[in-house]
Amino acid sequence: MPKAVHQAIIAIWITLGLSVVAALFKQWTDVISNGELFWSIFMYALLCIFPYKLSRGSNATRWVYTILSVATIAFVLTGVGADMPQADWAVLVLTAPIELFIIISLFDRESSQWFLWGSN
Repeated sequence: MPKAVHQAIIAIWITLGLSVVAALFKQWTDVISNGELFWSIFMYALLCIFPYKLSRGSNATRWVYTILSVATIAFVLTGVGADMPQADWAVLVLTAPIELFIIISLFDRESSQWFLWGSN
């Protein structure tokens, strides 16, 4: 596995961790209910499949992750997320540069070759 892919996977774990912390903070400050907290944690648990599949060299996962990341940031920047809680905005500000790093790392030359040819 190329070093850039390994770093991207670590960065994905960091963004998932920040998202879970934000969900816990929102529940602690009564922004979301216990049910919403459970749903958030459940969704983040499902997203843990991304680092696993990327570590196995799944090119499809690389593309799905990239599309979801870009779409999420685009929706927020175009105003879809205008009524987001402050904790979500803070996580977005922290994770957007990390997401950019992840995408660049997953698509650099060595990583692309690994995903396309060397991961099988």
